[in-house]
Amino acid sequence: MDWFKRKDKKIKEKNKKSIPDGLWEKCPSCSEILFKPELDKSLSVCRHCNYHFRMNFRNYIDLIIDDGTSKRLFGSLKSSDFLGFSASRDYDVQLKDAHTDLGKTDAIEIYSGEIRGAPIIMGIMNFNFIGGSMGSVVGESVSRAIVQAGKEKKPLVIICKSGGARMQEGAISLMQLA
Repeated sequence: MDWFKRKDKKIKEKNKKSIPDGLWEKCPSCSEILFKPELDKSLSVCRHCNYHFRMNFRNYIDLIIDDGTSKRLFGSLKSSDFLGFSASRDYDVQLKDAHTDLGKTDAIEIYSGEIRGAPIIMGIMNFNFIGGSMGSVVGESVSRAIVQAGKEKKPLVIICKSGGARMQEGAISLMQLA
């Protein structure tokens, strides 16, 4: 029995319009659907309930450093698996995957730039790179940033989004905390 099928096709179905991905975001707090460009304008804060969305790495640079003034420092530093660490996934595979997925060499990037015309050195940690964990490169980058800021007599700003010491580098990563 075809009770639910139309016998005569008088109503034509129109092709459904596609909505591009990334245009809408659902607030995890109030479940309101938010238009992404509006959410960006409100600095990732829901206008309905004031929920603060997680900001990505790039947003911090765009938000804090004046346009056209940011210059990457120490970009050649790169982590390696000097201990030959192996677990469910080898450390060198984790590093390679993180580099491929994000285009980043480690969990921190250091920039020189300006905030409202005032020169600064700024470090921004990226939680998406192996949980923002601190390894030898993070420690070396922060150390170089401190020296550079001291030499140039500029303030140093560090935005820390870290999951702690990187266990794959053993005691070396723990020394970064000292």
